[in-house]
Amino acid sequence: MNVAYKKILKAAVAAPSGDNSQPWQFVFREPNVLEFHAVPERDNAALNVDQSGTFIALGAAIENAELEAKALGFAPHTRLAEGDTLAIMTLTAGGNCPERERILQGGIVLRHSNRKAYTKTPLLPEDRIALVDAAGDRKGESLTFIEEPDAMASVARALTTMEEIALSNKTLHKLFFDSIFWSKERNDAGEQGLYIKTLELPPPAQLFFKVLRHWPVASVLARIGFPKVVATTNAKQNASASAFGVIRIKRYERAGYIEAGRLLERVWLASAARGMSLQIVTGLLFLARAAQGSTSTLFSGAERETIQAAYTRVREHLTGSEEPFLIFRVGYGDAPSAVSCRKAPAIVTAP
Repeated sequence: MNVAYKKILKAAVAAPSGDNSQPWQFVFREPNVLEFHAVPERDNAALNVDQSGTFIALGAAIENAELEAKALGFAPHTRLAEGDTLAIMTLTAGGNCPERERILQGGIVLRHSNRKAYTKTPLLPEDRIALVDAAGDRKGESLTFIEEPDAMASVARALTTMEEIALSNKTLHKLFFDSIFWSKERNDAGEQGLYIKTLELPPPAQLFFKVLRHWPVASVLARIGFPKVVATTNAKQNASASAFGVIRIKRYERAGYIEAGRLLERVWLASAARGMSLQIVTGLLFLARAAQGSTSTLFSGAERETIQAAYTRVREHLTGSEEPFLIFRVGYGDAPSAVSCRKAPAIVTAP
């Protein structure tokens, strides 16, 4: 495999994934074909409904790969596949990279999750235009913004229901704390999971997290209302954004999830290229999908009611019939204290 193809796959693995799970593998077929394969077992099994989180991450990886390929002078052609192979990208020489695409490609190395508080500065009109332009005009997916302060405060509190449930539900508590690690060396090695410093907790809270990861401690605190305190505090931080961006889709199946991931990545790259901060805050929507159906035993009846009430609160601030699929907060703030690193792409070479 030549250097250019390695650069394309390096860009692909710079894509975001839930808890930095990196649920992908790549196959290179001579002379010019790249295959994208999903590895869903790396994702949070409890919340990865329909493997949607995995497909979102692969969609973002495909978007990065196409942008990098164009910047290197290729004309990439990507088609979605079936079965274990998610997508097949054929690279031919002689492509061009319009300025708008080159700006997005430049954002790949700048794009990181920023969980800090933002400055509450209203979204500048030129930035809103740039984000909408990056999303493009799509048939099956759409992007809208929630910017009115009272609506943002309401949505911010609803979204932190994720933290409230995760700190009081034994299964989710384990999944969350199992994904966190404290070692900079592990982060530098690109291991899956969340490096504690990327959570932007003050040092005392980092130490408290080491205690809170023990379920007997967390369960006692849950009984005295500690998860609600955490959720209220985090809601204020979420509301410091300039806007909430909402991505909605028409196809709740594999292709729709992939396209949602591509749209999300384009918006995120545009924001990064403009020096803005962005964080995915879509956990509530995954909770809501996981809680649907009478066969799910993950949640108690009271938890289901709490999740549904929070979801309804978010939905009240959106017009139209399409349901929210992904939510992020975007705004202006200091650079993150730490960023999640990636492993080098796992590549299989085949004839």
